[in-house]
Amino acid sequence: MRVEWSQEALESAARFMADQPGMRAINAAATALAADALPGPPDGFHRGDYHRLRVGDYRILYVIQGDLVTVGRVDRILRP
Repeated sequence: MRVEWSQEALESAARFMADQPGMRAINAAATALAADALPGPPDGFHRGDYHRLRVGDYRILYVIQGDLVTVGRVDRILRP
């Protein structure tokens, strides 16, 4: 499988560039989707065509189409 980032994902990730350790973790997790696009719980959640991967304080939303994983968005998880 190969992993691509949508323009929206690049823009949403750019908001968090000040957190370099977080960005490195997001990049590593997105790259690892090429080898295992459906990681199990607690980090992975899958419903229909949409998939979510938790990476520390962040969440990666992505779609799988054939042999292509497209990262659609990166968000920070708000904690109380």
